[in-house]
Amino acid sequence: MIRFDAIIVGAGPAGSACARVLVRGGLRVAVIDRRRFPRTKVCGGWISPPVWDVLELARHGYPGGLWPWRRCHVHYRGRTYRIAARGDFIRRIELDDFLLRRSGATFIEAHPISFLERREGEWVVNGIHVARWLVGAGGTSCPVARVLFPVRPGRPVAAQEREFESDAADVAATRLGEDGEPELLLHDDLGGYSWNVPKKGWLNVGTGTASAKHVRSAWATARDFFLESGHLPQSARGPLQQVEGHAYHLFDPAHLAAAHREGAFLVGDALGLAHPLTAEGILSAVVSGRICAEAILDGAPLSYGARLAAHPTFRDYALTRDLLRGLLALGHGKPRRVPGRLVSAVTARGFAWMFGGRSIPGGRVLRAVLGLGGGLRA
Repeated sequence: MIRFDAIIVGAGPAGSACARVLVRGGLRVAVIDRRRFPRTKVCGGWISPPVWDVLELARHGYPGGLWPWRRCHVHYRGRTYRIAARGDFIRRIELDDFLLRRSGATFIEAHPISFLERREGEWVVNGIHVARWLVGAGGTSCPVARVLFPVRPGRPVAAQEREFESDAADVAATRLGEDGEPELLLHDDLGGYSWNVPKKGWLNVGTGTASAKHVRSAWATARDFFLESGHLPQSARGPLQQVEGHAYHLFDPAHLAAAHREGAFLVGDALGLAHPLTAEGILSAVVSGRICAEAILDGAPLSYGARLAAHPTFRDYALTRDLLRGLLALGHGKPRRVPGRLVSAVTARGFAWMFGGRSIPGGRVLRAVLGLGGGLRA
């Protein structure tokens, strides 16, 4: 038996953020992952500004590729809007490896989880590693979540995407805007969106939909749109014939009820914490990882769910979710007729606002006006 104070399953941003705080607090920590690192991770790789503060890392201190952007290009219902917003793009293969090495934890790679057992107040992993605390940070299919926690309510959203290397000159000649500026295609029914992100000699193109059964057709439409608009080099046609799919759960306050059990915790996508509109997951991953570690170090593990509920990030996510549900409900009534162009412009700008990681302005007032319930329960 190899003993640790805490074992974290999953070496993504959530696991590494949790590990770093625990290690700094004096705990002996192991991070276990089924893959070898550096490893390719299917992800658009956008970093909203608050992420750097949570990681306690200055942007200029990050050694990997970094593509800052100050505006995004939003297509919606036949119109294109160039909207001021900001953020950064990275490549996950670089970010995840950097955060893992920076954590200071013992890393056990190429080690799939096949056995979890609770024994005398400790967790035994694969019959070899033992720890008092167990953290599930392995994403939507995390084995800790699958074995120890109930199935999350609701169906996951789906995405298909591809990141591939391309000629930097060809990318520069065809991209819409500057290097790193995202091109976003909002689906007409607002059931999802697609993206095209140029990262110098790399391209990330993908589609996400609220309904998993629509993701394939939405992907085909978006791929053809970006190619036919001339915003992708023709050499991209080949790579875009092969995409990778994955699913994850958007934030729901109900998920927080399954955040902790007998010394086991879930963080990031394992708990289902992605932004309820944009589905961005890196911010929620690092915030939850840090909060989990702080609850353990403070000797108050049972407070983890309540701490998540009280954090400004998740309070804003809950508000966003309430507002979206309220607006959808209003759509079934007979709202006052508003010019189509105005609705489209407001929709595009609102999406860009949230894509930049910003909170809803006047959100609490809006919730009161719409008569929505509020509050989070751990």
